[in-house]
Amino acid sequence: MEAVSAPAYAPPSGVGAHESRGALALRPMIGHFVRYFLGPGAKSYQASVNRLQRYRPMISRVFGEEGLPPELVWIGLVESGYDSGARSPKNAVGIWQLIPETAMKFGLNVSQRDERTDPEKSTRAAARYLKFLYGTFGDWALTLAAYNAGERRVQTAIERAQYRDFWRLSASGMLPRETQAYVPAVLAAQFLAEGRAIGEGSSPYDGATKHAAKVELAPFSLSR
Repeated sequence: MEAVSAPAYAPPSGVGAHESRGALALRPMIGHFVRYFLGPGAKSYQASVNRLQRYRPMISRVFGEEGLPPELVWIGLVESGYDSGARSPKNAVGIWQLIPETAMKFGLNVSQRDERTDPEKSTRAAARYLKFLYGTFGDWALTLAAYNAGERRVQTAIERAQYRDFWRLSASGMLPRETQAYVPAVLAAQFLAEGRAIGEGSSPYDGATKHAAKVELAPFSLSR
């Protein structure tokens, strides 16, 4: 899966003066994106949230039917800003920016009428892909990384490093730079909207500040 290149992936070094009390306890990269979405990226962030309102009931229903946590909806903000017609230079299309191979693997037709632009059909395919990735990695941060970089690249990084922790893989440079930013961006979008960040296995919080954070971790499970 390839993501559309967007300003949200690379917050400027001076990310503005806005601060979130909870964000200060988050891992630094998540905090950077929180401040970016509140500052330089605020207009784009709010426009994306506004577009989401049209699709959110459908996305929540489909994710529920597929056994996925509804909070994964925020992937779409970083991928496309919930633009069903978005297309990347690498031919990833739709809200969930599915490339042709992934789309076809999970049941979409991309030859005549490209079903990646169909909000509900593409949401179903993305949900099944996310469920497949979680079944492979058993960790939400690694699942998000694989959604962005591809499961083979993440698996190769794990095999080379001999550990299964997104934050360590990211810090060691074992993952692509875009992926190193992508996962914190998704977590920051969710944190801003829902007051918590996806957490299971690889915590979004620094160990020293985890218990001080005034937010709730969401313990997701696909075995519902």
